[in-house]
Amino acid sequence: MSNETEDDQPTVRGATHTPDGKELRKIWDKYRSGGDVESRNELTEFYYDMVRANTENIAKILVEAIEEGDLGQAGAVAFFEAMNEFDPAVHNSFEEFGSLAIRKAIVDEIRGLVGSEETPDDLQ
Repeated sequence: MSNETEDDQPTVRGATHTPDGKELRKIWDKYRSGGDVESRNELTEFYYDMVRANTENIAKILVEAIEEGDLGQAGAVAFFEAMNEFDPAVHNSFEEFGSLAIRKAIVDEIRGLVGSEETPDDLQ
């Protein structure tokens, strides 16, 4: 028999706690209530692998002429914008909302670098 409480269990919709056990909802509430810098930093540390994962996945399908760093920078800007715009009452999860924002920014960066007006089907 386990001593874990219901609050210790992950939800179906995603992670509920940081690796050091802090509850994400409380951190998000603190961040949204006034842009608390410490909360922003905790959320950034917890979620920033999302930027790296999306950058790496998209970079693998691009021509060698496009630098991964360019895509990472676009993804990072979109990540911070998504943090400011995320509303859990409207959006399903930050993982979905943030990933979409990051992907859109990376596609826009690709368009600017390669001059394409169309979105590759693999990136949608």
